[in-house]
Amino acid sequence: MTVRAEPLANAESGASARPNWIGRMRLALVFGWADPNTIVVALAGFLLRGGIVLLLIPSAVLPSVIGLAGVTGVDAFGIDGHPTPWLFQVVAVISLIAALWLLLAFLVGSLIDVWLIEAASRRDGRSTAEPGPLPPLGVLLDLASVRIVCLVPVVVAIAWATSRIYTAAYNELTSPTNLVTPLAVRVVERAADAVVVIAAAWLISEVVAAIAVRRIILFDVGVRRSIAGALAQLVRRPVSSAGSVVISFGGSVVAIGAAMVATATAFDWCRVAGRNEQPISITIGISPLATTRDFRPAVFVLAVVVLAATWVAALALSGAASAWRSAAFTSEVAAAPPAPQDAQMSELGLSAHSRERSGD
Repeated sequence: MTVRAEPLANAESGASARPNWIGRMRLALVFGWADPNTIVVALAGFLLRGGIVLLLIPSAVLPSVIGLAGVTGVDAFGIDGHPTPWLFQVVAVISLIAALWLLLAFLVGSLIDVWLIEAASRRDGRSTAEPGPLPPLGVLLDLASVRIVCLVPVVVAIAWATSRIYTAAYNELTSPTNLVTPLAVRVVERAADAVVVIAAAWLISEVVAAIAVRRIILFDVGVRRSIAGALAQLVRRPVSSAGSVVISFGGSVVAIGAAMVATATAFDWCRVAGRNEQPISITIGISPLATTRDFRPAVFVLAVVVLAATWVAALALSGAASAWRSAAFTSEVAAAPPAPQDAQMSELGLSAHSRERSGD
């Protein structure tokens, strides 16, 4: 049986009937954990927008310098240390694949945003398990456009930081500071300022985009007005907005970090249990040459079971944290008054007919 969360917005329209900031965060937390359907949908959006990479990092074995040289050979860099045309072609192909993935993530992610926002602000008592109508294509395109526009600062930050990261990687490949720390960690340490700039640009862009897409759905405005309204909301409500950002993103960081640590620990158990130099027939004691029984295969199977259970728990935790973050931003935008021109249009009943389009 599906357990429904309380609606984030009160049925009364008066400001006095709306819950305060603590009440909104509590309702958002209940919304994120109470409904399995919400967790599954939020998890799909999280994985599609890059969360799968975060969850796979603990199970990935970082290549060594020798391994990278064995894969690329002399194709990546010339004798003078400059990248070769082959490397530019590889980067172009990877960039094209990433662009197609981002386009898919924007469109499908917009559909997931609509579902989560409507579920968080629902007052009609309809269960989230019941199917609902698909949003208009124009709304999905507007939501995707907001995400694309808000991604521009991140692209600019990456373009600025690329040279610094490349220099750090080249220096670590040619004259490594130490051979104990993994290459990726050493590169991040050398180019820490570039990584911080990218992270800050991503966080700001993500916050503005999250508020803007909710203003499109809740206040029925277009792309430009939604982004302008998001920036104005951050200025008009700095304390409440900052609290929602810190709590929601902080909770997500803790949840995803715990999931990554648990996955990394279980994966290390599997690697340790899998280091067996004897043949399996001798190890399990079925060979006539066996003199003792070894329980390492059973330990390996147990470690794999623990890894699978950890993965399921990590996915559930990540989905619940994403649903909570989405509901927190939805309640924050719903509690903020719309722009004066939007409120006037809504009172006149014109917002549904005069909605600006993406290119307006």
